[in-house]
Amino acid sequence: MILGFEEMIVRCVNDDAKIHIREAVRCYEAGAYRAAIISTYVAVCFDLIAKLHGLASGGDQEAQKIVENLGKLHVQQQNGAAQAIKGLLEIERNLLEDFRDKFDFFGHQEFEELTRLRADRHRCAHPTFSLDALPYAPAAELARLHIRSALHYVLSQPARQGKAALSSLQTVVVSPYFPSDLEDAVIRLRGTELSNARDPLVRAFVDDLAFGWPSPESAYHAHVNVFVAIDAAVEMHRSIVVPRLVAAINKLSASGIPDAVRFAAAMTVRVSEAGELVSEATQVVLKTWLKQDDADDKGFAVKAALKLGWWREDALKALETLGADQLVDVTDPPAEIISRVAQIYGTASNWNEANALAGSIANPLADRFSPEDIAGVFSATNNGADLRGSLGFREFIKLLYAKNEISNADLESLLDEHHLEAYKRAEQTVAS
Repeated sequence: MILGFEEMIVRCVNDDAKIHIREAVRCYEAGAYRAAIISTYVAVCFDLIAKLHGLASGGDQEAQKIVENLGKLHVQQQNGAAQAIKGLLEIERNLLEDFRDKFDFFGHQEFEELTRLRADRHRCAHPTFSLDALPYAPAAELARLHIRSALHYVLSQPARQGKAALSSLQTVVVSPYFPSDLEDAVIRLRGTELSNARDPLVRAFVDDLAFGWPSPESAYHAHVNVFVAIDAAVEMHRSIVVPRLVAAINKLSASGIPDAVRFAAAMTVRVSEAGELVSEATQVVLKTWLKQDDADDKGFAVKAALKLGWWREDALKALETLGADQLVDVTDPPAEIISRVAQIYGTASNWNEANALAGSIANPLADRFSPEDIAGVFSATNNGADLRGSLGFREFIKLLYAKNEISNADLESLLDEHHLEAYKRAEQTVAS
């Protein structure tokens, strides 16, 4: 939806700037395009100076230096010092550069648009800038573009962008009160500068999170909130965050630092949109990592890697190496993991192990076993697995009757086939 000028003016954060931008709009509507451009640039300057004061009051040292200098020059101006005018003009002349370089307020595109506004303002306001005898006559479209750029890039933006905003966001994310639920995390971040942030701030936030997690010097180091913060950022600014996350994953993977590679792998599988777009070099690194990783939570990585086309074959190979302790906490496991659980259950060498495996991985997932998985477990009882007679195995078959989709007739056919007739429900009923 394209907003009108008045709708954009309502979003301005500084009242003095509103006065000047409304004047610029009135000039534009009256056809006074030079005056419109001049008033637009004045509105930008008023707004940036107000933002300086806001940053300074928030503790930003660079802003405090400029505001202190501005105050001294105002005193000198009131006392009639001619040099004060020169100093004040110098501050105004460098406003755009200062907000780009010292406060990370502007991205490249935004800075280019605003420097064009400044250049056109000079041509409108200073006759000596004209190279011919005719006064500069900007087109209506140019004046309209400058007004819109000023409103969108400066006047509607809060004071805390760039470094100050990143610091504020960091405080929010590492707080013990940052929610772990994705929906709540999105709501929380919408209450910060990230809500209507420009592209550079969003990208910088993603970089801070991604490169901060592996870094011992960062407040984000190994912080669990980083993961849900990235998920929330994806939900809020998907078109900006996903490509930036891809770039971060590629860089982290190339670093060779174990924690960095591990985090890259986590982001690859957690944000599958980004995972599908990583470079071939990154794919090679992460395939090797998955092969070598032996963490207790490797089951989660394998589960997610199974969903990525370029990683699936390696994930299947890694799955064959996983033990029960690496699969026990995997939620909503896919069919491949269920088959691995059935395979592990069929390796029990004594009743204690059989009961332990039944309690940890087999029985909680009994409702998901396929007929092939069930047949594999039953077959194992005739090939060395010490399942018969264990309490866990009897409970496993009860759960197959009660919760698995296999029909009773098919289940009992498998029991007959593998000489497990004693476990059939009919025989259990007679015995009791």
